[in-house]
Amino acid sequence: MVRLKKWYLAFLENDRKNFFELILYFLLYFLSLIYGVGVFFRNLFYEIKMASVFFSKAKVVSIGNLSWSGSGKTTLAIWLYQHLSSKYKAAILRRGYGQDEGKLLKEKTNDVFAAVKRVELAQRLENSFDLFILDDGFQHRRLARDVDIVMMSAKDFCNKLRLIPAYSFREPLNSLRRADILLLNYKNEMKDAEDIKSSILKVAPQLKIYFSHYKNKCFRDLKGNKFENDFLSGRRLAAFTAIGYPQGFLNKLAELNLDIVEKIVYPDHHELTINEFHRLEDDLISKGINDLVITHKDKYHFPCLESKLNIFVLEVELEIENQDEFVKSVEEGLAKAIKK
Repeated sequence: MVRLKKWYLAFLENDRKNFFELILYFLLYFLSLIYGVGVFFRNLFYEIKMASVFFSKAKVVSIGNLSWSGSGKTTLAIWLYQHLSSKYKAAILRRGYGQDEGKLLKEKTNDVFAAVKRVELAQRLENSFDLFILDDGFQHRRLARDVDIVMMSAKDFCNKLRLIPAYSFREPLNSLRRADILLLNYKNEMKDAEDIKSSILKVAPQLKIYFSHYKNKCFRDLKGNKFENDFLSGRRLAAFTAIGYPQGFLNKLAELNLDIVEKIVYPDHHELTINEFHRLEDDLISKGINDLVITHKDKYHFPCLESKLNIFVLEVELEIENQDEFVKSVEEGLAKAIKK
């Protein structure tokens, strides 16, 4: 299954396809058209109120995206929780998919709840909290929201904006017309950030658009001990990741001028088995590599914390340009919200 996922992602991003690959891709493209019709009618039913919507007594901020993963939604959920908890008794509601993200949220925040049926979850909790942060909520339209935030990353603009299964988009770009705020993440990887912003505003002129990026903070070992960014300089390192946008992590390592001699990339959310973990250890040690660098979320992908390797987590921090204005936009949306 892992090999199939890796092949599928590589296949989609490969611009040079042979004859048989082109036939397969056109089949996927045809299926994406059918999928797009389904998305259109689903959204239409909500717009004309043929599909029911639940209005919670608590205010709701939704964080979502247009593509599969890798935009930074979980990091933003934590960021908003930390910045809004002084004014609201906040809770994060999530679907439950991606146990690594759930563990990260619980580590960084106090109130995280998961259920497939998030409307029922909101009904159960609305008397205990006055703000819900809906993680991965843009497509979850059954729960009404007061502020709709969408995140997109640099990688979303590297290929054509095609729908599943011909690429990674859940919805077309014009779906941004129902959002309030767009956060464009990994700005430092965008060659023409302002042009991207201008083109999006032509599609969805109501949007308030902000940029963000990740700043390298420090390294930590799995016991939590802190090390400066230059701690691993001069060592032969391996990098492991199983996140939605692995290149973003590798790019942050490149900023530190580290000697990454081995890169191990698994599909998003993949949890290593004990055998996979031991094979990884033995393979790296046989190559003379004793130090492994991972993301914070990746430590939840390992079956145990004891290792023959020295494992270090690269800690990063989400930085939002015009942060005060961004927070003000969210708070203004919550303040003017009227529950029906």
